[in-house]
This record gives sequence, structure tokens and C-alpha cells, in this order.
Amino acid sequence: MNVLLRYIACGLVVALLTTGCKTKSAATKDSAADQGTSRLTPAQRDTVDRIFMDAQRAKAIEDYDEAQKKFEELLKVDPKNADAHYEMSSLYFNANKFEEAQTEAETAVKLNPNNKWYLEQLATVHMKRNNAKDAIKDYEQLIKLSPGDPDSYFDLGYLYLQTNQPDQAIKAYDLFEKNYGLEESVVLQKERIYLKQNKFDNAAAEVQKLIDAYPGEVQYMGMLAELYALNNKKDKANEIYQKILEIEPDNAQALLATADISAAKGDSTARLESMKKIFANPKLSIDTKIKMLYPYVQYYDIKKDKIGDAFELAKILVETHPSEAKAYAIQGDLYFIDKKDSLALPAYLKALDLKKDVFTVWQQVMLIYNAERDWTRLNDIATQAMELFPNQAVIYLFKGGAEFQMKEYAKSVKTFSKAERMANDNAPLKAQIFADLGDAYHSLDNNAASDSAYEKSLKLDPENAYVLNNYSYYLSVRKENLQRAKQMSAYANKLDPDNDSFLDTYAWILFQLGEYTEAKTFQDRAVLKNPTNPTLLEHYGDILIQLGEKDKALEYWNKAKAAGSDSKTLDNKIAQLKYIE
Repeated sequence: MNVLLRYIACGLVVALLTTGCKTKSAATKDSAADQGTSRLTPAQRDTVDRIFMDAQRAKAIEDYDEAQKKFEELLKVDPKNADAHYEMSSLYFNANKFEEAQTEAETAVKLNPNNKWYLEQLATVHMKRNNAKDAIKDYEQLIKLSPGDPDSYFDLGYLYLQTNQPDQAIKAYDLFEKNYGLEESVVLQKERIYLKQNKFDNAAAEVQKLIDAYPGEVQYMGMLAELYALNNKKDKANEIYQKILEIEPDNAQALLATADISAAKGDSTARLESMKKIFANPKLSIDTKIKMLYPYVQYYDIKKDKIGDAFELAKILVETHPSEAKAYAIQGDLYFIDKKDSLALPAYLKALDLKKDVFTVWQQVMLIYNAERDWTRLNDIATQAMELFPNQAVIYLFKGGAEFQMKEYAKSVKTFSKAERMANDNAPLKAQIFADLGDAYHSLDNNAASDSAYEKSLKLDPENAYVLNNYSYYLSVRKENLQRAKQMSAYANKLDPDNDSFLDTYAWILFQLGEYTEAKTFQDRAVLKNPTNPTLLEHYGDILIQLGEKDKALEYWNKAKAAGSDSKTLDNKIAQLKYIE
């Protein structure tokens, strides 16, 4: 077996910290029967052999308590039985009794210092107890005893690194190579050590060994080129990448790297052209290409001046992989992040046509229909999504919103209620659901249920300005709990001080409290923000009439009518020149 594979199969002692990988008995060299024959009578040897076998049988069936009792019984007969001390150490170790495990392992090694299994057990315990110094001594001794065990070199190298002895770690890995030849994992470990020591030439020489051993292997050539590039030796890196392209003209890493080098020299066109070649090659992995595009989404604010390049590459991507849903999905993401919903939507719909089980794509489509206020299509797409993802609360949130906007208030209450039950512990989502339930119940004139829903929403999200405003406005219209309404509205305006709707709400609460002068101040600001809103204009007239400014009140009521107000009392206000509820 390849030594590295065997090493991985057994596992690093530092990773497993168990003795489970040992396939031989610790008694291979010194059996229970022939240890220290001079100190035992024949009867005692028979007794020791019998108890040892009983202990091993108990251990085999995982009756570890019984196994421990048997080994303890054996040690009463033969206190210097190294195998029994070793087995006790193993049992203590597996029971997380590491101090006792160490004592037993030390005793076993003291009794037989040349047994590699005892040393390995002691090293394992030392490692577990973070005693790297003693573990190093154990492994140094192990290598002297058993230089043909590759695991020991790896473990010793690791320990040297843990104790900040990189040069010693290099020596351990060099010994491994001397005994077993070139191994990629060892070479790369040495490369990392040299880089940490700022010994770039040594690091490069390590990778070069792989290239020399496997000429024409572009993977290793790419490693060396990348190493040069990262250390600002771009000309040298470019030279290697060009050699790679001679061997593999479509090598994505080399194409992109040479393009990056060109871009660093100011030639961004060359980079884009190289990426186009990559994206147009159907043999190259679509996942690799998507990884190249994703940073345009993830770091949009930084890369938005290059978003046109991303659009061009995404177009090539879908042309090269027309049956891959993920190609259209990333294209949709790019358009969506750039606020081009009209282009994102068909890309997402094509992705769903090809693959229907990706929830995030459904969610993006629902977001776009919601933003476009296309309530019929939003309702339809949410209904379809529910069949595939019946437990996704956000789908019910979108569907309930569409029903609410279509004035199907009773339906929306049922849908929002389902969403709330599915939201589990998602507090932000639940807060939104309760807010929407508050609106729906209000539209059904169920004020108690509406108020309760708003209170639940605010308990989960006390700074939701939208809920604070709506709840306080509805209380003011009903002239109920006006001081609470005033407090909530004031906070909404603090959170969003330039919102004309919030200013209007606060002014209207002040109006209901008879604080007309202060109400006028806030309504002034609201009208200034939105001078064509008929509700704001009518409310301004209402405030002015209460302040005795009849001419100005009439002026603003007429403006409200001209702006298209559907108020049932506005005409009577104008005709009678007085406020009418």
C-alpha cells in the first residue's frame, strides 16, 4: 500500500488520539506467558495466561469494566507484567482518564523500553495531555526502534511544528523522504514551512522536485507558477503558465492567471478575452465558471464598474451550457444585484423550467413579482412553490401578501397564520408575519386581533418603524389609547425622520389630542415632502381649520380634491367650511 494512503487510513495520532489503528497485539514481542519467567512459578504463569485471556475476551465484547477488573487481578499476581499495564493504559485512555493512562503507559515502557506499541501508547497519552515535549522524545525513540514506520515521521514533524521547531520538522520530513521517496503531502508541508520562514527559494525548490519527478504534470507546474505569482514574481509565473498552455491550451487556471497578470499590467481587455475562452469551452466545469462569476455578486459594490463584463460572461455561460439551470440562476443573480429585474426574471424562470427543486430561485422570482406589484403572478408562483416546499414559511408570507393586495383579506389571514406556524424560532420573519396579520385584521375591522398582532410584532422587533406607524395611525383613527399611539409614532419618526407618511401620522395623532399648533408643524413637513398626496393635503386643511385659518384650509382642501382625493367628507368640508369627521 502507498505509505501515504496507509498513513491516512490509520489516521494522525493528533487527529484521532486513540490506539484504535494498531492492528497487532502489544504482546507480539513479549507474550503474557513468556514475560519474566524467572519471577513466576509455573502455576502463576498459568494463572496469568488464563486471566489475560479472560480480560481480552471481555475487551472484545466491549465489557470494559470486566476487562479492567481482570487486568487488575492479573497485576496482583504479576505486578511487572508490561502487557497488562499497556492494556490498562488503553482502557483508561478510552475512558478519558488520561492521568491514569499515562501512569500505566509509563510503567509499561519502563518495564520494556524497546516495545514500539508501548511507546506509541505513551506518545498518544502525552499528546492528549498537551505534553508535546515528552511526546517528541517518545517519537524520536520510536523512529530509532522502528525506522520503517512512516506514521512516526509525520507525527514527529507535527510535534516539532507545534513546539515551534520548524527546522527540526523539516529534518523529520527529510528522513521520511530518505526512507520512502517523494510524497506530495510531505513536499507541500515543507513548502508551507519554508514560506512561513520567508525562505521562498527553498519553498520553490520543493515544488520543483515534484515537477522534476513528474514532468508534464500541469498540476505541479501550476503550483509553482502560483507560488511565483503570490511572491510578486509575475514574469516567472507567466513563463510557467505559458508552458502549461503549450501542454493544455484550454487550462482554465493558466488562462485566468495569464489574464490576471495582463490586467495587473493594465491590459484588462486581455483578461476578459481569456475569461471568454474559458466560459466558451464546454469541456471546462460549469462550477468553476460560476465561481469566477460569483464575486461579481458577492462584492458587487466593489466590482459594479465591471458588471458589464459579468453580463457578457454570463451570456456566454448560458449559450455554452444551455441545459444547466445553474447557468441561468447565476445570470439572474447578476441582473438582480444590478437592479435589472426585467432581465433577471426570465433568467430565473428558465432556471426553474430546467430544475424546480432550488428554493432560492423561487424566492428570487417571488421577490421580483412583489417589487413589481404583480399580485396575480406572485400569488400563482407562490402557489406553485408551496407544492414543492410546503414547509417554507416565506412562501406563505408572499402568498398572503398577494392575497392582501388583491383585497382577499380573509384568505390572507389564513395564509399568514400558516406562515407564522412554520416560522419556528425565526424572530425577524415572525415579526414581519405578525405585522402583515395586523394589517389584514385591520382591513377586516377586527381591531382586537389587529392590535394583538401588532403588539406581538413589536415584541419581536421593537424598532419596526412600519409597524409603529401603522399601529399608531389606526389607534388615532379610532381615537383609542392616543398617548400610546403618540409614543409609538414619535419613535417611528425618530427611526425614519424623513418619511412623509410617518410625519402625517404623528400630526394626525396630535390633531386628535387637540394639539393643533404642533400638529401643523409636522404636517408642514409632510406636505413639503409630498405636496401632491391628497390625504396629506386634506389633513393639512383639517388642522388649519381648527386653527381658524379658514382661507388656507379651503385652499388645501381644494388641492386635495384636485389631487384625486376619494374622501367621503371632503366635499362637505369645502361646502360648509368646517371640519367634518
